[in-house]
Amino acid sequence: MPKIVNHDDYREELLRKAFQLFARKGYSKVTIRELAKELEVSTGTLYHYFENKDVLFEQMVKLLATEDVAQLNVMERRSFAHTPERVIEVLFRFIESKEFYFQSVILMVCDVYRYNEEGHKLSVLKDCLNIYREAISQHLNLGNPELEKMLLSIVIGTIFQRMLDPLEVSYVQTSDVLQKIYPFLTTGLLFEVKKAGNE
Repeated sequence: MPKIVNHDDYREELLRKAFQLFARKGYSKVTIRELAKELEVSTGTLYHYFENKDVLFEQMVKLLATEDVAQLNVMERRSFAHTPERVIEVLFRFIESKEFYFQSVILMVCDVYRYNEEGHKLSVLKDCLNIYREAISQHLNLGNPELEKMLLSIVIGTIFQRMLDPLEVSYVQTSDVLQKIYPFLTTGLLFEVKKAGNE
């Protein structure tokens, strides 16, 4: 009796495995032939599931971003994180637990940005950035787009700084500082001062 294949599950498995090659070599240097070899499938199988490398890449980054948010949700529930300060702590513990993965994502994004010619790959990366920003907003109950952007920048900046100087920058330190200033940030005082200064 032939083996029944769940095509959605198999497609997602291929996408997860493809990340390793993209992370190692960068988007621009990976070919469909190399992907097929890495995934131990024929190029025909890849073309059956994905129209081309761009489509595979787009589906991969969206799947991974969605899975990251789902994993963070589980970690928060298990940690009983009910206050914004506790959610910040859990967020940085989550990032630290997957540090190499998130560093690989940043390097891959830099590669796409550097060699992007058509512009469409940048739009899918912006979509994924919005997935992460929305997750931070929901977890922290922000409702302030400027604050959401700032917090996401702090997260990305911390990951990037640790790539260059891991002894000087730590997730725990960044988390502690954010927890201390979070109540001040959410009062709106910073934004009111800015408005008053512009008048």
